Amino acid sequence: MNFLSHYYFERYSHDPELVVGSILPDLVKNADRDINVLPQKFEERLGGNPKVLSIYKGWIRHIEADKYFHNSPFFYAHTHSLKTLLAPAVEGTAIRPSFLSHIALELLLDHLLLDNELVHEFDFYRYLSLADHEMIHRFLKLCEVPDTEFFFSYFSSFMAARYVGSYRDFPQITAAMINICGRLWEFELTDMQTKGITAALTGYTSELREVFHTIFESIQKELPQSV
Repeated sequence: MNFLSHYYFERYSHDPELVVGSILPDLVKNADRDINVLPQKFEERLGGNPKVLSIYKGWIRHIEADKYFHNSPFFYAHTHSLKTLLAPAVEGTAIRPSFLSHIALELLLDHLLLDNELVHEFDFYRYLSLADHEMIHRFLKLCEVPDTEFFFSYFSSFMAARYVGSYRDFPQITAAMINICGRLWEFELTDMQTKGITAALTGYTSELREVFHTIFESIQKELPQSV
């Protein structure tokens, strides 16, 4: 699941550290894919400070939400359908249609949350801006991350860009998908291919709109309430 989908589960929490924790696994991976943070190994260290514990709780809820999502019939059905629609647009390129369909589904869920006013990017960024940076630093250090500068450099750029609200627009979703794929493969897409991706996303959203809420309802029932 993507940033806004994880935020959806914490949107009423009034706990900025919980919200940060709920997206922190993805923030860390985006900042440096070679950094592997495993807070479960250091759980006994993380309970001494309420804010650090909130970050950890958010982290665990993120892991559990992703695990349920990626093993759900919903995920398998919709990534398969999207793969069928998107494959022709990237035929002959290095892009794997299975990967493209995976990120497409995640970004479309964020789009639908925004479009149905179930979340708002202003609230999302407000929570992040209120989070205690010292507690994030302490959490990462307790998890034996030797240097946190890489993270806060990325986090600053993430906050400045404020791009998640752009997922309201299908061409922006396409651009985000191409950008993500560009981190993994070298390729060039024609205007026709790019428009083909956007058309596939636009058409499929009409179908997804009727059922997208079910995956959030299912995950909500599975999430741990405490750690």
